[in-house]
Amino acid sequence: ASGTSGGSSGSPVVDGRGKVIALNAGSRTRAASSYFLPLHRVVRALELIQAGEPVTRGTVQATFVHTPHDELRRLGLSAADEAAARARFAQGSGLLVARRVMPLGPADGLLRPGDILLSINGTALDGFVEMEAIFDDSVGKPLVFSVLRGGAPLELTIPVENLHSITPDTYLEAGGAILHPLSYQRARTYNVPASGVTLATGGYVFDNAGMGRGAVFLEIDGRPVPDLDAVQAVLEG
Repeated sequence: ASGTSGGSSGSPVVDGRGKVIALNAGSRTRAASSYFLPLHRVVRALELIQAGEPVTRGTVQATFVHTPHDELRRLGLSAADEAAARARFAQGSGLLVARRVMPLGPADGLLRPGDILLSINGTALDGFVEMEAIFDDSVGKPLVFSVLRGGAPLELTIPVENLHSITPDTYLEAGGAILHPLSYQRARTYNVPASGVTLATGGYVFDNAGMGRGAVFLEIDGRPVPDLDAVQAVLEG
């Protein structure tokens, strides 16, 4: 319960002893609540940059939520599995559960919403930091997910995708309009595959056509436009 002002994103969060414990990530404007990022992955990124190495980021295009044990029981967690989890993670209060799986992503058709995550490649985990560490170190490799689905144990082999490959790093400006590849984050909002081109600013051309910000292009002039190069080729013609 702490309020931070706009523009504070990325600022260090300091405790009463002057120790940096997190980075400010955002806040709710209607409540005295802010959201902080733990430093584990920040430290890793800094060390890689200092060593001149790339900062790898992995994803299976699935969203997980931390769920307490009482809710896990309703998802099929048995008393024995709960006892084992509590013994393994004495300070823990629950486990991770799949909430959303992106269409055509690496986990599509394998992982399902409601699956309780027990371990990855044999490593038991109950939090996001451990899961992200495994993803970031396994880009391009398959991982074995041990999950409970309706109380039944399953093992799913899911490849880890490069998160940078679905994170826009270029844009196209034409006629006052700005277009860029559809990001993973925006694709989650629409629940569509993380591919294609989206409209960031309409400009003269698309505003006059009645197209709003966020529109996702499938075709222009009857020609498929899966990426910016295709859009540019159509517009140049």
